[in-house]
Amino acid sequence: MTGQKVEFPAAPEGGRICVVGAGFMGCVIAALYAWHGYEVVLCDSNSETLASFPDRARPIAATFTENTAKVDELLTRVTAEPSLETAVKGVFMVHEAVQEKLETKQAVFETLDSFCPPEVVLATNTSSLLLSDIAARVANKQRVLGIHYITPGHIIRAIEIIHAEFTPSALVSWGRHFVESIDHVGVACPERPGFLINKIQFAMLTEIYRLLDEGIASRDDIDAAVRLSLGPRLALWGPLLTEDLIVSKQTALAVTDSLYQQTGDENFKGRKALRDLVEEGKMGAVSGQGWYRFDAPYSHIVEERDQQLTDLLDWLRDRDAVNRLKVR
Repeated sequence: MTGQKVEFPAAPEGGRICVVGAGFMGCVIAALYAWHGYEVVLCDSNSETLASFPDRARPIAATFTENTAKVDELLTRVTAEPSLETAVKGVFMVHEAVQEKLETKQAVFETLDSFCPPEVVLATNTSSLLLSDIAARVANKQRVLGIHYITPGHIIRAIEIIHAEFTPSALVSWGRHFVESIDHVGVACPERPGFLINKIQFAMLTEIYRLLDEGIASRDDIDAAVRLSLGPRLALWGPLLTEDLIVSKQTALAVTDSLYQQTGDENFKGRKALRDLVEEGKMGAVSGQGWYRFDAPYSHIVEERDQQLTDLLDWLRDRDAVNRLKVR
């Protein structure tokens, strides 16, 4: 990420955004932007897909409000436009959500680069392709940014802000501020296979697939183990704060070293970041400092930790989420 100074105008309240691609993700993104007061031009070459937007957007909008009048108002802020050249007029950002094919995205971005002034941000919702590849034919690469929603994007609040070597730090900051305006949280990461969330997610899933292949655990036991242990803790605190709250760094390092010695798998080898904390005596909440710094007494932290976890697990049990899905 370059430190080049570039001026990107702040996202104006009620400003104009073009969403390119009216498929599943484009529909979600357009509805979300409209809900938060932006004027949206939804562009797609398929007239049937454009025409079906209101019907597809209503269930999405219903997650924001039960007020049908407000849903109707939201839909009035989205205009369907088949012409890309017309759709991008007067916008401060274009958000591309076309099919996940490199050639298709490259063509869209090359065209957008020619249609849009240099200060217009060109964002992509890619879930796997590299920004540098998508922007290969873009002259003004410094305004290209990844803004990747995690399905269902109108509910999951984390959004990946993906940057490349040519991305100015000012644009990453701009991206964070923009997603804050739609009540989401930006998590920045450089372009790399899997970005941030998929890299973490598939590290876990790959191990789970291996457990299934080797017959070590059943589908139901794996899901119950995660749902009733790891899942609630991660939902409350994330992986690093969870480690701070649950176990000392010395024990965490001992476990990773033991797994490495038993399996020879480099993925289990204790990493430098963890070893450094142990050497510095930063053991987590128990010592007042780990990945995070803790200002409250340890007894208070433990009491609050346990109460939060109890409340969440009680709520999950009352919801009976798995049975309500009617799966078997």
